[in-house]
Amino acid sequence: MKVNIEIISKALTHDAIKILTLNEKELIKKMMIRRRLSRSSKILIYLASECNFKTGCVVYGSAYGELGDSVAILKAISSKDIVSPSAFQNSVYNTAASYHSIVEGNTNEIYTLSSGDNTSYTVMQEGALALQRKDEVFVCAIEALNFEGVQMLNKCQDELEYGVAFKIKKTDEKANIIVNSSFETGIPNSLHWMNTLYKLCKNDSKNIIEIEL
Repeated sequence: MKVNIEIISKALTHDAIKILTLNEKELIKKMMIRRRLSRSSKILIYLASECNFKTGCVVYGSAYGELGDSVAILKAISSKDIVSPSAFQNSVYNTAASYHSIVEGNTNEIYTLSSGDNTSYTVMQEGALALQRKDEVFVCAIEALNFEGVQMLNKCQDELEYGVAFKIKKTDEKANIIVNSSFETGIPNSLHWMNTLYKLCKNDSKNIIEIEL
């Protein structure tokens, strides 16, 4: 089964170390919530704002999840310290999308996916499926890989924080974008497909892609 979807809006943000332009104070008014957010949560909330998305169905993907908080938990256990309640709460894969739902009061469905290097395409497939029931869907894929000690392990990534997102809808119009297998050196492998799609989308025309389910 194949489904054609139109890209309504798009957003991309990244940095080699830490993204500094996420506009947290403006987007997250309550300080107590803002202080609890994981890096992925801040990135997702920023991407949603850039796509003019507040409430509706969300499909979120990450190959590695909340590494920063997971590492903090493991360090505390190793040193026999008390595990931070915030780190424990934030260590699950659906943290980012859940915090967005709290900030925006979104009570719609949230789907969280992790499919290794295929994560971003799987996100688009799930988004296309959700469009069989919804008029619009927000899809995003994020990796926040900047944790203490990452440089000892990192051998291939130039961008430790990276996020890409689209707001999409179903269409009967013919596809005008084809994403070939394209790997860009330095960014997380899990984001390559959506990153390539982002770069193929033109600002002055309709952007439609065929997704095979």
